[in-house]
This record gives sequence, structure tokens and C-alpha cells, in this order.
Amino acid sequence: MKKLMTMAEVAKELNIPESTARYYRDHFIDYIPSVGEGRKKRYRLETVEVLRFIAEGFKRKLTAIEIEDGLSQMFPKNIDMKETTATTTAVVQQQSENDNKHYALQLQNALEQMNATMKIIADQKEEITELRKHVADIEKQQQKQEDYINNRLEERDRKLMESLREIQEAKNEIANAREEKKRGFFTRFFK
Repeated sequence: MKKLMTMAEVAKELNIPESTARYYRDHFIDYIPSVGEGRKKRYRLETVEVLRFIAEGFKRKLTAIEIEDGLSQMFPKNIDMKETTATTTAVVQQQSENDNKHYALQLQNALEQMNATMKIIADQKEEITELRKHVADIEKQQQKQEDYINNRLEERDRKLMESLREIQEAKNEIANAREEKKRGFFTRFFK
């Protein structure tokens, strides 16, 4: 018959604190072979090798996931086999039905949230389309205003140039008339 050990004995065998051994056990419980329950729980000799593997993994700075991957390749996983009775079967079936209802409710909630999100997205798309139209209208109005201002400026410049030309022509006529008047005096005087 194989010898069974307490966790204190396993820790002593590995020369590690019992609290550390318990931490390793609790963290990797699926790979720790044991017998019994509660305070009467005892550990098989293989437990020493499993915990040694875990301790070495932590010493080599491996992550818990990496250690668990190594354990899955080196040691069998524990499977708790209990007698199945009509009561446990009914409980499992009830739990399964409850899980199905829970998942159906979660799915329904997710679909409702997705539907609400899709509605929001559709509303936002519609609003974006309206805003784009509004921006296009504003750009058209701005272009019309720019064209109007440019036309008014061109018309003002044309009128200003005409006025300047008329003023220049008037100045020329006045200068010519003065010149003519001066010539008229001398011409009269010397005749």
C-alpha cells in the first residue's frame, strides 16, 4: 500500500514552507493527487513530484500558465469520480436548464443592446447626411456671396476708373482751354 502524507509532510519533504506548498496546491489543484476531504485529506507520493516541478518552475521565473502547460505534459489531471444518482442527475439537469435560460437571457440582452446600438448608428448616419447637406448649402451661399462681392467690387472699380478718366479729360480740357486763352491773348496782341 502506498504511503499517504499530510501537506506538512509534503512541505518538509520538499524543504519549503507549508504555506508555500499549500499555495502551489491551491493554484494547481487539478494536478495534485489526494485522498479524502477536509482535514482528513492526505496526499499521495506523486504529490511531492508535482509540487517539486511547480517549485522549480517558479524558481526559473516561469509564469503560472507556463508551469500549468508543463504539468499538463508531465502529470495526469485529477478527475473526481462520484456516484451518479437520480438526485445528482436532476440537479445537473436543473443546473443545465438554468444555464440555458441564463445564456438565452444574456443573448437576448446582447441582441437588444446591439439593436439599440444599430439604431444609434443609423440615427447618427442620418444626422451626418443632413449636416453634409447643410454644409454644402452654406458653401453654395458663401460662393454666391463671394461672387456678388467680387462683381460689386469690379463694378465699383470700373465706375471709379470711368470717373478718373472723366476727371482727367476735364483737366485736359481745362488745361487746353487755358492754353488756348493764353495763345488767344498773344495772338491778338501781336496781330
